[in-house]
Amino acid sequence: MPDAGVRRYRGGRRPHLAFARSTREFNGDRMGGLVPQDWRFTPFDLHTLVDLPLDDIDVLYLTAMHDQIFLKSIEPRLIGYLRAGGHFLINGHILLPWLPWLSRFQAVSPRPYTNWMVRPAQPGGYFGRMDFSRFHLHEGILGQYARGFSIPPEGAQPLCLIGGPTPDGTVLEGPVDWVWRMPGGGKIFMHNGDHIEQFCSDPRLSPNLLHDILRVLVESDEPMEAPTSAVPI
Repeated sequence: MPDAGVRRYRGGRRPHLAFARSTREFNGDRMGGLVPQDWRFTPFDLHTLVDLPLDDIDVLYLTAMHDQIFLKSIEPRLIGYLRAGGHFLINGHILLPWLPWLSRFQAVSPRPYTNWMVRPAQPGGYFGRMDFSRFHLHEGILGQYARGFSIPPEGAQPLCLIGGPTPDGTVLEGPVDWVWRMPGGGKIFMHNGDHIEQFCSDPRLSPNLLHDILRVLVESDEPMEAPTSAVPI
């Protein structure tokens, strides 16, 4: 019998993060030291997702250099993982939406420079402990965290905003980070920028951005489930 009071994850008693390495990945060795110590961590080659068992993976982590053409070729398998309760944490600029709920990256104007300041939308537990005046800066410099956004699907929770006025006087602003929850399934966390674990995620830091994101992904009901109309038949 299962132990009373022991939370069960797809990965068993401990949540399991699977880290998809790309051929150009430079953070792979470092990533294992950033994941919470009470998690299982498994690095693997992205292209083995063709037949990699997914049943015990809680969070599938995709770097900013992921092969979007390849992922599009196995889209039904990835949708099945999400329907079964698995979660995605996706980094980067989407040019070829490889899931029905992703959309193409839109760059914001770099002028004024304040357009690259990341601002709270509905940060919830994911970003709620972050200092928005500085967590996204790289040695005090703007723009490394992200330089644009993507339009989230119906029912998504916008977490952080980026953008502002453009040279022609219009305003281009949108969610640089958002999260969406499939009815009866898992979640998609989308970060439209550089590897999110590079920001406020050193294991010695508290609050810790990566730890907060992972914890809320697997342990909370945030966000609310999307309406069934947002899920293709």
